[in-house]
Amino acid sequence: MTRHRRRIPWIVAATAALLVSGALPAAAHEHPTPTERAAPGVVYVEARAQVEVALVEHLQSDPEGIHIRIVQSTSTPLLATGSGFVVESTGTIVTAGELTQNDLDRARVYGVNEAFAKQYGDQAPMSDDLFATQTIGDSGNRLQQRLEACYPPHRTNDAGGCVVTVEPTYTVYPNVTSQAEYGEMRAELLRGSTADVAVLRVRGASGMPTVPLGESTAGANMLANLGFTGVPNGADPPRAINAHLAEPGGTVLKTEKLDEKETQASIDLAAALPKGLLGGPLVAEQGQVVGFLVPEADSGPPPATPGRLVDVGAIREVLAAEGITPRQGPVDTSFEAAMHAFKNGGFAASIPNLKATLTLFPGHAMATANLAVAEQNVAAGTPGPADAGGTTAEGPAGADGGISWVGWLLLLAAALLLAGIVAFLLRRRSRASSSGGDTAPPGTPPAGKSQPAAASRTPGPATGSRSVVPPGGPGGTGRGGPNSPGRGAPALSGSTRSGPGRSASVVGQGPAATVADPDRRPSRATAAPAAPSPSARDVPVGTEQPAFCTSCGAQLAVGHLYCGRCGAAR
Repeated sequence: MTRHRRRIPWIVAATAALLVSGALPAAAHEHPTPTERAAPGVVYVEARAQVEVALVEHLQSDPEGIHIRIVQSTSTPLLATGSGFVVESTGTIVTAGELTQNDLDRARVYGVNEAFAKQYGDQAPMSDDLFATQTIGDSGNRLQQRLEACYPPHRTNDAGGCVVTVEPTYTVYPNVTSQAEYGEMRAELLRGSTADVAVLRVRGASGMPTVPLGESTAGANMLANLGFTGVPNGADPPRAINAHLAEPGGTVLKTEKLDEKETQASIDLAAALPKGLLGGPLVAEQGQVVGFLVPEADSGPPPATPGRLVDVGAIREVLAAEGITPRQGPVDTSFEAAMHAFKNGGFAASIPNLKATLTLFPGHAMATANLAVAEQNVAAGTPGPADAGGTTAEGPAGADGGISWVGWLLLLAAALLLAGIVAFLLRRRSRASSSGGDTAPPGTPPAGKSQPAAASRTPGPATGSRSVVPPGGPGGTGRGGPNSPGRGAPALSGSTRSGPGRSASVVGQGPAATVADPDRRPSRATAAPAAPSPSARDVPVGTEQPAFCTSCGAQLAVGHLYCGRCGAAR
C-alpha cells in the first residue's frame, strides 16, 4: 500500500492539471447553431406553368384574301411559391405537395389574356388580374366573341378561337450570390410525390448544400421553421420563426399555455406560411430536420395552430419509393469545418475550407460572406482570438480578464471530481490496511488457500491406520524418516523416478530437498516436495469416503496426495 500512498498526490495533481488546462478552452469553443447548419440547404421554389397559345383569327375582309390567321404566344404564369430543402447533393429537393396541386385552368386563362393583350393592345383592355376572365366589349364585338371562344373549354366561332397547351414547371432558387449565374434551376416533379410531400429533382445539379434529415421526431421539442419569402438575393439568410411541439417527439404543435413570446411566434408563423415559408424545413435542437408545416385553417384554440406537421417519416417513405437515400455531401462537411474555426475567431484557419466550399458549390452565399470577412481581418493584421491562440469573448474569461461564472462552474466541477478521486483512493487504502495486506510477509498465499505443513520430526496424530506423507515428511530431510522413500513409503501420484545415481523429481516439490535413490543412498534433488495442506495431510489410506481438490474441485482417488487435474496438493 506504500506505493498507492505515493501515487495519490501524483494522480490528484495530474487530474487537476488536465481538468483546469483542458476543460476551460473546450468550454470556449462555439459550435455552428442548428439553423446555421441547415440554412445553406434551404431553397425557394416557384411553381409555374408554361402556356402555349395559338390564337386563331377569322378575318371578315382582307386585301390578300386571307381569312384565317394564327398568332403564337407563350406565357409562364406564377401559380404558387414556397420553400423547400435539399436532402441529397445531386439536387433532390423536398417541399410541400400543396405547391404542386394547382388549377391549370387558371394558367390557361392567364395565357389567353396575355396573348390578347400582346396582339391587340388598347383594343383589348385588360384588368390587372390576368387570371380572371375579362370583358373587352359587348356581345357584338368580334374581339369579345373571339376572347370568349378562347377561354376553357376552348371552342371556336365565326370570330375565331384558340388552341391552348399547358405544362407545369418548377424553378428552384438556392441561396447564392447571383441567381442568373449560379441559381434559377429548372426542376421536375417526381412521380412518387404525394398530396403532402413533393419531391423535385434539379436537372444536372451536383454538389448542392443539403440539410441533415432526421430519422424521426424523437427528441425534438423546440423547432425553427426556415424559409424564404422571396427569391434569395445572397445577402439575406433564410427567415427563422420558432415553434414548439405539444409533446417532445410528437407531431402536433403546441397551441395551449403559450407565453407572450410563443403566442407572437405562432401568429407570425401562421402569416408567413402562405407567403413563402410553406414547405420550409423544421429544424430541431440537434440540427436535424424533422418535417415541414402546411397551413391548417380553423385549428386549435386561439391562436389557431400555424400549421400541420408533415413529419420526416412521411418524407422518408416518398424518398424510399423513389429509391433516394438522403445524405449530405463534401460541401456540407467543408462548410461546417470552416464555421467551427470562423465562429471562434480563427479567420486564417477558416479560409482554406471556405474556399473549398466555393469550389464545390460556386456562389454559396454564406461561404462567400464569411470568406470576405475572414480575408479582411487577415489582411488588416487583426486575427481573431483563435488565430492568436486565445479564447473567444464567449469563453470563460470575464470582461475584466477574470474568470466568468462559466469558469467558476467548471472549476467547481473539477474540485468535486478531485474530491471523489481522493475519497476513493483513501477508502481502498483503509480496506487494504484492515485486511492486513501491508503486513503480510512476501510469499504468503492468498486467504482461503491451504498452507504448506511445517516440517516436524514427529509423526502426525494416530488415526487408526497408517498415515501417508510425502517424501521428506516429518523429518523434512529424506534421511531416515519413517515414511521417506526407500523405507516402504507409497509412490506419489505424478512422480517420476530416475535411474541409479540420479535424483527423483516430484510434481509440486518445494525448493532444495533430498530424496533417496534405489540403493538408499541419499542424493540432492532439484526441489523438495510441497507439504500437503493440513486438511488433506492425514487422510487414512483405504477409506472409501470421496475427497475433492480444494483448488479445482476435481474428485481425488483414495490415497492420492495430489490432484490429477491441476497438480495441487490435497
